[in-house]
Amino acid sequence: METSRTAPEEPDDPTGERGFAPTLIATAAWYVFAAFVYILWIIGFAGGDCAGEACSTAGRISRGLGAALPWAFPSLALSLLVAVLLRLPAVGWRASSTATAAAVLGAGLTTAILRSVGYDIG
Repeated sequence: METSRTAPEEPDDPTGERGFAPTLIATAAWYVFAAFVYILWIIGFAGGDCAGEACSTAGRISRGLGAALPWAFPSLALSLLVAVLLRLPAVGWRASSTATAAAVLGAGLTTAILRSVGYDIG
């Protein structure tokens, strides 16, 4: 009877390695997707609010994204921090699950913080 000896397979997520890069990339991808949807909304539905300025598509997009930056950058930064903090104890979670949770928590925390200091959505 002949037995073959092969090297044991290495696990996908060895103990001690948390895979932060895929989680951070997936978290940022949620914000890229949201920005893309927001740009499509600006192009399609926000055409009547020019208020004396040139009503070109590029002008509307730049005004819309410029108004969203005070919310987007702190939200992205907080979401990336939450992604790292969630990934530390959660070895069994996939990067997409952790990224989704981090994006939702980061956006919610940013909204709560900015609203509590008096920043208006406008």
